[in-house]
Amino acid sequence: MDDTEQSPNPETESAVPLRWQCCHCGGTGLDSYGETCRHCNGLGLC
Repeated sequence: MDDTEQSPNPETESAVPLRWQCCHCGGTGLDSYGETCRHCNGLGLC
């Protein structure tokens, strides 16, 4: 390979963080009183 040739880009997969639906609020981000879920901080994901 010459110094001027481009090497092919390696095929890589994007790193996606694993997240699960919050089991305390069901993914809504709110508890049964309508307040922010204290387990997921209102994100709905753990």
